Amino acid sequence: MDRTVTRVAVVACPDWPAQAALLDRAERGLSGDALVVVHAQRVVARTRAAALEGIRVGMRTREAQATHPGVIVEAANPQRDRARFEPVVRGVCEIAPLVEVTEPGMVLLATQGPSRYFGGDERLAQRLRDLLEEATHGRIAFGVGVADGRLAAVVVAHHAARTGTPVVVEAGRSSAVLTDLGVEVLGDHCGIDPQTISLLQRLGLRRMGDLVAIREAVLVARFGPLGAQLHRLARGLDRHPPIVVAPPPLRVTVHRSEEPVEDVGVVVNLARSLADELVAHLHARALQCVRMHVSLVCDHGEVSERLWYQPEGLSAAAIAERVRWQMEAFVASRIPTSGVVAIRLDPVDVEPANGRQLGLWGARSQADEDAHRAVAELTGSLGAHAVRVPLWRGGRDPAEAFELTPAALVDLERRADAVEVSHEWSGALPSPSPSIVFDDRGEIDVRDAHDRHVSVSGRHELSAPPTHVIIDRRRCRVCSWAGPWPIEERWWDGVRRRRIVRMQLVIEDRPQTHKAVVVVLDNGRWGLSAQYG
Repeated sequence: MDRTVTRVAVVACPDWPAQAALLDRAERGLSGDALVVVHAQRVVARTRAAALEGIRVGMRTREAQATHPGVIVEAANPQRDRARFEPVVRGVCEIAPLVEVTEPGMVLLATQGPSRYFGGDERLAQRLRDLLEEATHGRIAFGVGVADGRLAAVVVAHHAARTGTPVVVEAGRSSAVLTDLGVEVLGDHCGIDPQTISLLQRLGLRRMGDLVAIREAVLVARFGPLGAQLHRLARGLDRHPPIVVAPPPLRVTVHRSEEPVEDVGVVVNLARSLADELVAHLHARALQCVRMHVSLVCDHGEVSERLWYQPEGLSAAAIAERVRWQMEAFVASRIPTSGVVAIRLDPVDVEPANGRQLGLWGARSQADEDAHRAVAELTGSLGAHAVRVPLWRGGRDPAEAFELTPAALVDLERRADAVEVSHEWSGALPSPSPSIVFDDRGEIDVRDAHDRHVSVSGRHELSAPPTHVIIDRRRCRVCSWAGPWPIEERWWDGVRRRRIVRMQLVIEDRPQTHKAVVVVLDNGRWGLSAQYG
């Protein structure tokens, strides 16, 4: 059933992770404007100065460094992004208490009450801009956009960030703003997956206006319920319109403590237990929550309230993560003078759940679900950063392909869907991956039939086939070998450039006992890099 479109204001900062890293460096007295934030060896955000140098989001790190050798590379840090964005959220909350936070870098609010109070959308937009200037001391270029519907407001807010002037679209004109835009905006701002975007383009539906021109029934017949969403978005309507006033409580879950709780980890652990109960309750009724109102009440009466939005649905882990963000920001504001005595989770917007099929081969299994719950319990008991999980980041070296990240910073229930394992790195080891990767390469010497050191020429040719290796003064026979595989990285950097050669060996460690290993030749010396199970 169609809903009335809501007029909204969006405060957006494109590439916020890069801006947050820039603010962090400025506070430490470090200079430099051309900066990129990388994850999985790819650029996920860049500053305007880096964009002017030709660096694009999605580039590999080495491509970005080759494009601009002086670029500053920072690793992705969600905790830094949230902490730096919190003053902006607090500033916007001075205008309207019911603001939606989807991710660091974007805040949304319905304009019905604030526009009436300030005397129109233009004055509201200017007031938001002044608040942002004050919150960031004028160091960050934020955009303010006002339009009918979330998507149109986000689009004009990103345009306003480039021009520096708030953009207000007249009522009823939002669909005209979207008509000539490419369907890529659905992936950029609405969470539509790239496969669907590619399929739309192959079908000849390249502009938003093309989607509007097709009858909704045709899209539903081809895409199912997603087709109805695509048609709504192309017309400027919202999948989940923002709320104007707080709704009456329907499925509120509350935890009250007899003693005030001051530890952030304990609060998050309690919230995770509440979230598990709430999500299970909704799941039993084939529902999922897309907008959650979270309230934290202190013993002396201080209250922290925030509205969280996730169009794909908020899992229990996602709710706990947002409670952590809210609690850390509440403590950093120095408003609370006592511990938390009540936690309230109110799902203000629910929708039918699409369901999730547990896989038989290679997909998500029940064991994964159990592991997620175990990690959550350990995190709550031991602390936010005590439990670490491997997070894929890409690379050719097995030691660099994954990094240990605090489990509290990772939504484990959605991580598998977010990892882009389809990008195969040229020069990476073929499957299967080694089961043991050594932090420090152990000494090993690869020798030929004449007991001479095996070397590799500039043409990547072996001086002789390897016949045995020496490990810890023990001689082990080489049963078979593969390689060599050369790697040359950062050839443009005279300081950090690297050239190594890798080989796979199957050696007889003990009589009738074999094992497969990966050895690396670096600066003329062989080292033991990894071992297969």
